[in-house]
Order: sequence, then C-alpha cells, then structure tokens
Amino acid sequence: CMNLPTYPPKGQRRSLDQLWLTKLNQEGRGAMPPSIPKRPQALGLAVTQFNQGLYWQCHETLEEIWMSEEYPLRLFYHGLIKAAVGLLHLQRHNRVGAGKKLIEAECTLAPFIPDMMGIDIAKLLADIRQRLALIDRDLLSIQDSIDPLPAVQIHDSG
Repeated sequence: CMNLPTYPPKGQRRSLDQLWLTKLNQEGRGAMPPSIPKRPQALGLAVTQFNQGLYWQCHETLEEIWMSEEYPLRLFYHGLIKAAVGLLHLQRHNRVGAGKKLIEAECTLAPFIPDMMGIDIAKLLADIRQRLALIDRDLLSIQDSIDPLPAVQIHDSG
C-alpha cells in the first residue's frame, strides 16, 4: 500500500495523477477516503451546465472545485472536466481534440464506476465510448454520425 501525497507539489501534477490512477485501478474503492463528502453545490451547477451543452462554462465551474480538491477526488473532477472539454471539441467538429480528451476522460473516470457523488459514471462512460467509436469509424464527417445523436447527459445514480 503506497502512501501518496493528497495534493500535487508544483510541477508534479501529471505524474501524481498517474500514480493515483494506478493506485485506484489496483485498489478500487479501497483507495477512496472512508467517507465521500456531500456533493458540493458547484458540482450541481456543473452538471446542469454539462446537460445544457454549456461545456466551457461547466469546465470553468469544475475547475474551481478541482483546483483545491485533494486526491483521489481530484481525479474525479478532472475526469469530468476532460469529458466536458472533449464534448466541446466534438461540438466544434474537432475530431482529434475530441478523441484525445474523451479517451483521457474515460481513463480518469473509470475507477469511479459505477457512481460517485450521486453521478452515474457507468452511463456517462458508456455514452463517451459510443462517441469514441463513432469518431474512430467516421473518417469523413462528424456532423453526419454524431450531431444527430442526443447530447451526452450526466445522470443521477440510483
């Protein structure tokens, strides 16, 4: 059992993110704090923004929480940020940017399946994987295959 810092020292966030993801993937929920805090009000706002397709605003709202949060919940917020940014790229028909961020979101959020803080992570990741499959398959036009789909939504678990 490795004891990792709960907040990244300057310049070490990416490497500490990787170490925490490894720990979460190995230990699962055992790597989580004994009690998960109640869903902050700002997360509720971010979910509303996300579900309205206001991905940039959602990213900004989540960044406020993420910046001060400690690991491992820090990764949960970061994964939601990556999902919002990936969907923003998709909205703008930027296939490469969307694919990169959605893959990062998938990897970062996977340890939080099936749910975290009342959010159905399993459903969110299923929707993200559907978009990734279409991005991979559709070499010509995102508009034709993805734009007609219902928007990805964050659902409450339970």
